[in-house]
Amino acid sequence: MRYVLLPAALGLLFGVATAAPLPADTAVLRIDRLPAAGLLLQKGWRYHAGDDPAWARPDFDDSGWNTVTVSRDGQPLPARALAGSGWFRLRLRLGDSLRQQALGLQTEPVLAGFDVFSNGRRIGSYGTYSPDPARVRTGSPSAPPLDLRPSAAGELVLAVRYAPRQPTPWLRAYLAQSKLCDLRLRLRELAPIRQEYTDNSRAAAVYAGMAGIFLLLGLLHLVFYRYNRTQPANRYFAYYALGTAISALLTTYWFSASVEEDAVAYGVAMIGLLLGALYSLRALYALFEVRPGWLYKILGASAIPVVLLMTGERMRSEPTGLLCYIGFMVVLTLDQLWLIGRALRQRRRGAGLLGSGFASGIILLAAIFTNLYLIRQMPALVALLTTLAFVLPALGISLYLAREFALDAQLLQVKLGEVEHLSAQTLAQEQEKQTLLAAQNDTLEHQVAERTGELQRSLTDLRATQAQLIQKEKMASLGELTAGIAHEIQNPLNFVNNFSEVSTELVAELKEAQAAGDAEEVTALADDLAQNLGKISHHGRRAAAIVRGMLEHSRTSTGERAPTDLNQLCDEYLRLAYQGLRAKDKSFNATLKTDFASGLPLVEAAGADVGRVLLNLFGNAFYAVQKRQQVGEAGYQPTVSVSTKRAGEQVEIQVSDNGTGIPADVRAKIFQPFFTTKPTGEGTGLGLSLSYDIITKAHGGTLAVASQPGQGTEFIIGLPA
Repeated sequence: MRYVLLPAALGLLFGVATAAPLPADTAVLRIDRLPAAGLLLQKGWRYHAGDDPAWARPDFDDSGWNTVTVSRDGQPLPARALAGSGWFRLRLRLGDSLRQQALGLQTEPVLAGFDVFSNGRRIGSYGTYSPDPARVRTGSPSAPPLDLRPSAAGELVLAVRYAPRQPTPWLRAYLAQSKLCDLRLRLRELAPIRQEYTDNSRAAAVYAGMAGIFLLLGLLHLVFYRYNRTQPANRYFAYYALGTAISALLTTYWFSASVEEDAVAYGVAMIGLLLGALYSLRALYALFEVRPGWLYKILGASAIPVVLLMTGERMRSEPTGLLCYIGFMVVLTLDQLWLIGRALRQRRRGAGLLGSGFASGIILLAAIFTNLYLIRQMPALVALLTTLAFVLPALGISLYLAREFALDAQLLQVKLGEVEHLSAQTLAQEQEKQTLLAAQNDTLEHQVAERTGELQRSLTDLRATQAQLIQKEKMASLGELTAGIAHEIQNPLNFVNNFSEVSTELVAELKEAQAAGDAEEVTALADDLAQNLGKISHHGRRAAAIVRGMLEHSRTSTGERAPTDLNQLCDEYLRLAYQGLRAKDKSFNATLKTDFASGLPLVEAAGADVGRVLLNLFGNAFYAVQKRQQVGEAGYQPTVSVSTKRAGEQVEIQVSDNGTGIPADVRAKIFQPFFTTKPTGEGTGLGLSLSYDIITKAHGGTLAVASQPGQGTEFIIGLPA
């Protein structure tokens, strides 16, 4: 790029010219000859703050203005000139040899905007002048030349209306103090300046073409990678090409950018160039299947510091950043050449193509750097050779990748032909099989029709058997409840009998008191009698409810739902299940824990069906704690708990025990029909399966289990509130 290949040439191209010694009268600068690089106008300027168009006239008397020196390396303008807008004036007297020549002024990058007048005639501007510092705009480093037209006597009065622009803090860190705000005008012959401007424009066009080439290469290999992700070198090469395209495009932009934009464009261009170079190396690693080593990591870590160093030192006209960049590129190129040489020694396919591209690029760069005349006088040709030096290695990699892509496609085509051949053979075999199958299908259809009739009859028998098994399961659970129900009924019947006997005695006492005329005693006995009758009625209703529940449990459920108090249902079936087990084993005792949520809403449910589920869960819980108790574990106390709570849109019933627990492999099967872990004759395997269907299918709820083997089990029923 122009930034990288021509730094040394720029110093020679715009070197400091020599001028004839100044006459004793410093009010007029006499110039008898011009060096080839021109004369930087530094001394003899007069300055005055303010703005008056009359100060551009050649006959204006500026003897009272202050004399200043501009463009001194390392020295800024005086503070009064940097405070705001003002005018500079310089009187020139040209020697006889210069009067007939076409002369021009060449502006160099400074952080200011100004208009230039020659003998009162405005001949051009640099950037945008404005008395408001915020509206000042700097000019381009490649601004067009300003045409001077000296008088016949060789007298020239240059007047510059000048306004400084204060740099942003980040730009101040990069710019040298002498370049913050200055006035840098170089007097040269007009023809060379115009030729340089034309050459720079042509160079910009060449770099724009280079950006287009690399952009197309980047997009092309992104498409390659899109269709063949097994070759990551396409992706790395695409990143390299896109980074180089950005760098070349910003180099083109540099020819029209301002000083501030130039610093940004230069930094971004260097980032694109260095990162692109790293990706080109990474593409070679991927091509030759070599793992990047420590050298690649060091180059990657040093890329950004080199860019920062180059950007800062370029703006200060120092060579350290350029030397670091050259060292970076030399090391990277040597690593690339090592990879290509290794591939050539291994006789890798296509390695010669890569080697030719890189060799051509290195030869072109060597030709550019070793020819100072070429760098100084032919920037457009330098741009073209630089473009070729970058494009040829890139084309080598691109052609290598395209060749690999084409070979892969060709191999795929061969494989596809083989697949088509095999497909044709397979199709012929399939047709033969279809002919055989068609004959067999007729036979099978007849057999299937016969078997279908048999299966239909078997299915009818199976459904009848299943219904019988379900009814037997219900009757089995009813049998288990019988002892518990008998115990539960016995308690209210005992109360009824006891209160009936007491009531009989109270009636006799009432008659005696009535005969004695003791009204107060009669009233007291009547109250006691009424209280006893109420208790008899209460316990009678309780016994009737138990019997009614038993009958509901025994008959086939209609599935009709009604508002149900789950707290009462859980309490009733917990005690029935416990008493049923106690009737079988008088030695068994367990702790019953209940935690019923107060204010629990009634749930629309089939009470008999939900009760059947609870009875099954309670029965399993008592069975589990009984089995653990029989082991004889020290300090073990069988405990079965039931609790209710509101959980969002559901009401939850939690039935837990501290029994033997359920292993993980068993938990996965417990809801399957006919699966049981109980000994033969103790369980049918339908209890949990029916419970799951009642809760999930009939009521739209959930039934889940959590268990730790040897610790206990918890079943959670969720019913819509």
